[in-house]
Amino acid sequence: MKHLHLAQLISFLRWIFAPLTLVYLTDWPSKNLFLLIIIVLSGLTDFLDGYIARTYNKTSYLGAIHDFTADKLFILSALLVFSVVGLIPTWVTFIFLYREIAVMGMRIYTSFHKYQIKASILGKVKTAALFIGLIIMMLEIDLYMPVIYFALAVAVYSFVDYTLKFRQIVLKDK
Repeated sequence: MKHLHLAQLISFLRWIFAPLTLVYLTDWPSKNLFLLIIIVLSGLTDFLDGYIARTYNKTSYLGAIHDFTADKLFILSALLVFSVVGLIPTWVTFIFLYREIAVMGMRIYTSFHKYQIKASILGKVKTAALFIGLIIMMLEIDLYMPVIYFALAVAVYSFVDYTLKFRQIVLKDK
């Protein structure tokens, strides 16, 4: 890890936080507070790693992949755990899961062909809304599902946007 810079180390924290979401499946009395702290820290690291990378001009393609993967690992872990306990409908989690796997496949294809589709603001809005929805859920406020549904709508819209950009690259490549 000596070649990783601060932003990548901060991203790596989300790799560690992802399996900690499984604590919610236990009967530990403090699991809500623990998960609230983990979700807040994960959201902060998501913002902070990009900010530090841009501020200190340490952005890289590897760093972007590292950040993207850390986001997906944490968010999908949390959604799966909360679906298992019935707090989030399973179909919602599967739509997010499908979107992330499909986008990752498109990213792999474009990367292999030396193209890059920049992350749009839509993906950032989706991720922020998901973090906010999860925080509201951990605070036991009943309004969390409208926020999750908003994030889902943005996810679907951003998936269509990403797919259209991907299609342009594939057609140009032929």
